[in-house]
Parts: sequence; C-alpha cells; structure tokens
Amino acid sequence: MEQETTLKVPAIHCDACVKTITGTLEALPSVKIAEADTETKLVRVQFDESAVSVDQIREALDEVGFSADD
Repeated sequence: MEQETTLKVPAIHCDACVKTITGTLEALPSVKIAEADTETKLVRVQFDESAVSVDQIREALDEVGFSADD
C-alpha cells in the first residue's frame, strides 16, 4: 500500500545535501518519490509500506548524516 511521509531534516542546507538525501532514499526498495527542500528543511517521501518502513527511511538518512526530527 502506498504511503507518504514528510520528515523535518534540519541539516539540509545546499543542493549537495538534496542530492545525497534524494539519491539515498530513491535507492530504497519501492520509494517512488523523494524530495528535499533547503528552505523548509522538509523531506517528502512516497513509498510502498509493504517494502520499506518509515523507520528504515530514517535509518537510511542517519547513515548518510541527516537525522530526521520528529
């Protein structure tokens, strides 16, 4: 089942951050859309929850140095 989540990621500050975040998340199974915004510091992710969880998305962000706030 498709799900969408938006995470606050305060460390986003440049285009390189956006590329790292979107590339990392798009590499996860069944992530359809990953968008990061430097102004709002938000990451929007559409994914199939049967293949990947929000916790796995958070872990993937942590692994590349971008922790998501609650």
